[in-house]
Amino acid sequence: MSMTNDATDSAIAACVIKPIDAMACERYFAWLLGEPQAAPAEDATNLVWALAHCDDGVTWGRYDQAQATWHFASAVEPDVSPPLRRETLQELRIFGEPGEILIWRSDAALHGRVLRDTEPPPDQLDESDPLRPDDESRILRGDLVPTAYENGFSRIADRGTGSEQVLPAVVTPDGLRARRARLGVRHYFQQDTESGTVRIAVTRLVNLTIEETR
Repeated sequence: MSMTNDATDSAIAACVIKPIDAMACERYFAWLLGEPQAAPAEDATNLVWALAHCDDGVTWGRYDQAQATWHFASAVEPDVSPPLRRETLQELRIFGEPGEILIWRSDAALHGRVLRDTEPPPDQLDESDPLRPDDESRILRGDLVPTAYENGFSRIADRGTGSEQVLPAVVTPDGLRARRARLGVRHYFQQDTESGTVRIAVTRLVNLTIEETR
């Protein structure tokens, strides 16, 4: 994903993006891990989901706003979801309705960026605007729920691929087979000022939902 604009490009519509340095990345990491005196920055307000891709697997997290604490899948099923560690991190997304913090590891250092929606919210923009962000609902693949945990996590599996993950949400076998477990994704657009071409400039995660039965 490109974070910079060419001379012929206009700004990315409906969002603001800013880079964050390694020190800021460390502060976010400390907040996720519940380290002493770690507190979220203003950019993290109302970001309640975390998804980490690590060298040894995928780990989901959910923020409990009442307790001001993160809960991670690694605490309930470490054999499937590895603990979140700086040394093994590939990519981490902390996200929610207002925006996303993206952190990645390169050459043993952490890098990152913050993306926040601008006002008005994307769903209130003119539907005819070609630069209006586009939301996509991606089905989380799986057909089995081997374990449902008391703290609101669910282990899901896909027999076709043999893959497993632990979601920070309550998922029933019927709901999973009905494809109601969804990951919300938002695409933002940019228009070339010379050619008028519109392209996807950046994509972020928005939410994790378990759709209700209709």
